[in-house]
Amino acid sequence: MLDRFKALLINNNSSRPSDILHSCSLGKDGSITTTSVNSGRDSRLNDSLAKRVSRRRFLIKVLVSIVPILSDVSILSGLIGTFLLPTELLSRSTYISENAIQPGQVNTYWNWAQVHDADKLAELVSQWSNLRSRDRADRIQEYFQHIGLRSETQSYEFYSSGSKRSVISNGTNVHAICHSSRTDGSESLVLMASWLTRKPGSDVNGGDVNVRGVASVLALAKYLMTYNLWSKDIIFLIADGFLDGTHAWLKSYHGIAQSNLQTQQLDLQSGPIWAALNIDYPFHSFSHLAIEYEGINGQLPNLDFINTAAHIARWTGTSPVTIHAESLVPQYPSLLPSSEFFRKYYQAARTIGIQMVRGISGSPSGPEGIFTTYRIDAIGLFAYPAEGPHGFYTMGKVVESTLRSLNNLLERFHQSFFLYLMHSEGSFLSVGMYLIVPLLIGVGLTLKGLSMWGRGEVADQVLDPSIKNDKVHLPNQDLKRKNVLVKNRGGMIIWSLRVIFITHLLGIITFWGIVRSVQLNEAQSSWKPLGSIILLLCSPAVIINVDPPAKHTETVFEPIRLLLAGCLVSVVSVLNFPIGTALGMSVATSWTPVVGLLIGAVGFGVLPDWIRGIFYNEQVLESWILGFGFIIVLPMFLQSLIYWLMKLNRKN
Repeated sequence: MLDRFKALLINNNSSRPSDILHSCSLGKDGSITTTSVNSGRDSRLNDSLAKRVSRRRFLIKVLVSIVPILSDVSILSGLIGTFLLPTELLSRSTYISENAIQPGQVNTYWNWAQVHDADKLAELVSQWSNLRSRDRADRIQEYFQHIGLRSETQSYEFYSSGSKRSVISNGTNVHAICHSSRTDGSESLVLMASWLTRKPGSDVNGGDVNVRGVASVLALAKYLMTYNLWSKDIIFLIADGFLDGTHAWLKSYHGIAQSNLQTQQLDLQSGPIWAALNIDYPFHSFSHLAIEYEGINGQLPNLDFINTAAHIARWTGTSPVTIHAESLVPQYPSLLPSSEFFRKYYQAARTIGIQMVRGISGSPSGPEGIFTTYRIDAIGLFAYPAEGPHGFYTMGKVVESTLRSLNNLLERFHQSFFLYLMHSEGSFLSVGMYLIVPLLIGVGLTLKGLSMWGRGEVADQVLDPSIKNDKVHLPNQDLKRKNVLVKNRGGMIIWSLRVIFITHLLGIITFWGIVRSVQLNEAQSSWKPLGSIILLLCSPAVIINVDPPAKHTETVFEPIRLLLAGCLVSVVSVLNFPIGTALGMSVATSWTPVVGLLIGAVGFGVLPDWIRGIFYNEQVLESWILGFGFIIVLPMFLQSLIYWLMKLNRKN
C-alpha cells in the first residue's frame, strides 16, 4: 500500500501544476482514491479577483468624481484667502524676539551742536553736487581723513552684456572705517547713504541728490567716533548713484567678480558685515520716517531689525513711522465705504501690494536691498519730505540709538522671521499665515492633474476599440486590457514630456540667445524683447504641426502639465511668495495665460520704464527674475496654449 501511495505522489508531481491539489482517502480494502479540488478553488480565486478588480474600479470611480470638487475647493480657497491677507484676522502685532537688542534702552547724546555741524555739511554737499563724481568723492575722502578716519575711494564701471559693449553706469564710492577699540574688528556695521535719493525731484533745489542723507552720515561719523563703547567696527559708506554704487562696493568688499563690472579692489576693509542702515533724507525737513526693506529677488531682512527701527523712531525720535515711502494720510478711494475697517484694509492691501510688486519684478526697495544677497540684514530710513516738524535732530537720535542696539548683538539676527508680509509698522503676517494661499493653489492644481489623469484612464478604456467591454473581467482579460492601455498612454506620455522639454528649451534659447544681448539703453526701443515673445507665441502652432499628437493626447498632456505646475508653485512660493502666488493664480485661471502673454507683449511698448528696470536688475544687479520668466513662466504659458490648440483641433 505504501508503494502504491509513493507511486501516486510521483505521478502527481509530474502532472500539470493545476492538477497538484487532490483529496485522498483510504478504502476498506486498502485502496487509495483521489478527488481533484483544483477546479473549485480556481473558480473561487477568479471570483475573488473579479470582486477585487470591481472594488478597485469602484474606488477609482468615486475618487475621480470627488477629486475635481476637492481641487476646485482648494483653488477657490486659495484665491479667497488672498483677499483675507490684508484683514486683521490673520495678522499679529509686531514684537522683538532678540533680547540682546534692547531698543530704546540707551541714553543718546546727539544734540544741537551736532545738528549745527550737519547743517554746515549739508551746504557743502549741495555745493559738491555740481562736481564730477570723482571730484566729489575726493572731497568726501578729505573730510573723513580730516576728522581722523582712514578712508578710501573706489571707481567702478558697468558695461552692457551684448556684443556692443557700452557703459551702463559709472561712478566713485568712498568709505571710511571707525575701528572698535574693544574688539579685533571681526564684526562690523555699515551706515551709508547713496548720492541719489529714491524720490526724484525731492531735494531742496528740485533735484535728485540725497543732500541731507549724505550730510547725516558725515556728521554722524564725526560724532560716533568720539565714543569708545563700540564692540563692532562701523563702516561709513557714501555710494555713488542710487543702486549701482552700493552693488559695486559690495562686490569688491566680498571679492566677487562680475563679468560686466570693472572696479577697483578695496584695500581698506573690516570684518564680516552683520547689519546695514541706509539714510535717505533729501529735503530740509520731514514729517515722518518710512522704513524700506525689500531686497533683490524678494529677499527680506530679519523682522527684528524692522521692529527695532520702528520702536526707536516712535519712542526715541518721537517721529511717526510708516512702511514704504508713503504719506501719513494716503489718498483713500472715494468709492470705498468710509469706515475704519475699510481704511485699515486698504492701507494694509497697499503695503502688501508694494511688497508683492517688488518681489515679482525682483527690484530692491533701495540700496539697502542690495545687502540681502550677502546675508546682511539691512533697512533704509526714508525721511518723507515735508515742511517739518522733524529734521537732523530726530534723524541723529534715531540712527544713534539704532546703532547702539545693533552694537549689542552677540550674533547675527536669527530669532525672528525672515519670511513675512508687513501690514503696517505695528502688525505683520507670519509665513505660516500667508503661505497657505499659494500652497492651497498648488495642492488644487496637483489634485486637478490627478483627477484628469484618472478620467483619462476611464476614457481610454471606453474609447479603445481593441478591448471588449466584458461584464466579467478575469485576470487574463485585465492583463490584456492593461497592456493595451499602457501601450497607448505610453506614447502620449512620451510626446507630452517631449513637448514640455521643447518649450523650456525654447525659453532657454530665447533668453540666452536674444534677450541677454539687448543693450540696456535700447531696452525700450529694441525689437528683441517683443520679437522674442511673439516668436514664443507662435511656437505652439509650429510644434503641433511639426509633431502632431495622437488622438486624445490632451487627456495625458494636461494632467502632466498641472502636476508639474502644482509642484513648482508650492516650491517657488517658499523662496519668493509674490512670484509663487502670481504663478499659481495664472495657472489656476485658464484664461490668464493668454491674457498674461498679451499684456506682457503690449507692456514692452506701454511701460518702457518698467521694462528698462527689469533689464537693469538683470544686467547690473544680477537678478534672476527675467531669466525665470523666460525659462520657466513663459514655457508654462506656451504649454497652456498647446493644450488649448489640441482641444480646438479635437472639436474640429
